[in-house]
Amino acid sequence: MSPTARSDLSGLTDYVSAAMPTWSSPGVALAVLKGSEVLYQGVFGQRDVAADLPLTADTRFPMASVTKSFAAMSLALLVDEGKLSWDTPLREYMPEFVLKDEYATQHVTARDMLSHRTGLPRHDLSAWRLDLPPAEFVKRLRHLEPSASFREKFQYNNLMYYSVAHLVQTLTGVKWERFVHDRIFAPLGMTASNFAPEPPVAGMPLAQGYRVERHEDGTAKELVPTPLGLHTELSPGAAGALFSTLTDLSRWLEVHVNEGASGGVQLVTPANLKQMHLPHTVIPGGGVNEVLFGNSIFTYGLGWMIEPYKGHTLVHHGGNVEGHSLMIACVPAQQIGVVVMVNVAASFLRDALLYEALDRALGLPASDWSAKYHAIVDPLLAGQSKSKSTTAEERIANAPHSRPLEAYVGEFEAPGYPDISVRLVARPAGAPVDGAVEGTVTATVTGTAIGQLEACTVGSLPYTPVQHYHYDVFEWDLGDWEQRLKIRYLTNDVGELYAVSVPIEPAVANVTFTRKAPTLAPELLALISGTYQLPIEGMALTVSTAAGKVYVTPEGQAPSEVTVYKVDDGVVGLMLERVRLDLVREEGVFRRLRYLADGLTLEGERVQAPQA
Repeated sequence: MSPTARSDLSGLTDYVSAAMPTWSSPGVALAVLKGSEVLYQGVFGQRDVAADLPLTADTRFPMASVTKSFAAMSLALLVDEGKLSWDTPLREYMPEFVLKDEYATQHVTARDMLSHRTGLPRHDLSAWRLDLPPAEFVKRLRHLEPSASFREKFQYNNLMYYSVAHLVQTLTGVKWERFVHDRIFAPLGMTASNFAPEPPVAGMPLAQGYRVERHEDGTAKELVPTPLGLHTELSPGAAGALFSTLTDLSRWLEVHVNEGASGGVQLVTPANLKQMHLPHTVIPGGGVNEVLFGNSIFTYGLGWMIEPYKGHTLVHHGGNVEGHSLMIACVPAQQIGVVVMVNVAASFLRDALLYEALDRALGLPASDWSAKYHAIVDPLLAGQSKSKSTTAEERIANAPHSRPLEAYVGEFEAPGYPDISVRLVARPAGAPVDGAVEGTVTATVTGTAIGQLEACTVGSLPYTPVQHYHYDVFEWDLGDWEQRLKIRYLTNDVGELYAVSVPIEPAVANVTFTRKAPTLAPELLALISGTYQLPIEGMALTVSTAAGKVYVTPEGQAPSEVTVYKVDDGVVGLMLERVRLDLVREEGVFRRLRYLADGLTLEGERVQAPQA
């Protein structure tokens, strides 16, 4: 520990030290400021347990959704300059901004984007960690299903914050990350902050993140190191890419408790700072939050949450990312700011320490916030652990999958989302299977190995195990996300597994990912070309290719592009509307065509090879 404290916060050091082990937290960084003065700064524990490295005030943390306050500030600076209006429809700045809801498309403003009221739910896996330019992502938004009408209710949404980066670049010609560096970091002297795990200056340490592995009763079992995922331009981008330190974030909070100024720099006008701190969208209260705070009023501003707290107005925002939990908060009227950083995932210690520090800084009666959070959270953790056994109990025993495992392999696509790839991996016989439980999908491959299905979102989540549940339903374990999705394969009229139904966004119906059409190698394209005569006069079909596409020309008609639905050693299957055209290869040459339509099956011979 290396705390420096005033007498009114002197008990905070002992409180943090006592609370940390009860939450299995390896490290904590905490600061409290008033105006431009740091009242308390304490760093506790380790930034890296295995290496026995201490946490320090200059240790960098990934700040996750704390980034949103910087995204909001970047737009506030543009409003100050007259380049943007909070309430002008975005389409006037970005004509390419299109949502599935036409009314929302025409009316969404910057204020709507930042206050989570566009009608879109999270749809996080549509963009998570994708190496995709923000401009390209904005074009994909039109495919995503809304779950509410425009401005109907609060729905936390990272996607709109991804879009902020594109809006800033559109209005300034400068990438968002450069804009924030030049207009926020540099003026405030935030020299340790940037948007990548690699520090802006060599030698700045990074906190190792962890998650807590738990026993069946929800109690902590062990800490598991959790690597950070890929940081791309898009994701986490303006929604969560910030890396910063206790010192830098204290400078950031100075702006928010001093009417937009810090260190003699007037960063933003008081009027636009106020816009960020005003309630814009109501967050449903009641339930657990009312039990904790004795309050049923919770709101969201622009990149900040706002709520009454014991007679004060509290402005705050948290962040959760792989292995880390963060919170920044301020009470502007009292010029009080608090930063809490914890290097363990989804930890409520960050919340407990925030409110404990606030009570002490504001001279409020003690509440023992760690104990209050344990009373709520501990039964929830036990319930989460119990849910795993509940899932196993609901599984129908002796209900096998309907196909060999190889039939479930492939790539599947849905508009607006990254492709889902399913593969079958071989493991030496007798080797343990990752995540194996009773009923794990396994099969003997060539008699010497064990096979297991794995799936990923292409360019996003890594491959993780897919286990058989019952029938054609499988459980996809998302690994460090500590979440399992039940995915269901769909069968078409001819018994083929043509798609998979995935609960990829809980707020809307399952999204159907259709099996991607196979691609044909150039040499195969040349081999299938030619004219095939069916046994009815006037029903010749000519197969041709151009620019990698396949066309079929019925006799006397214009060519139609067809899709490839099957490729194996003996057949190339083409789909012309509802008609299947199977080209049959014999001894390396495509000699026959099977014409398969509803109520009609014909077989023809190849009568003409392609012209040389």
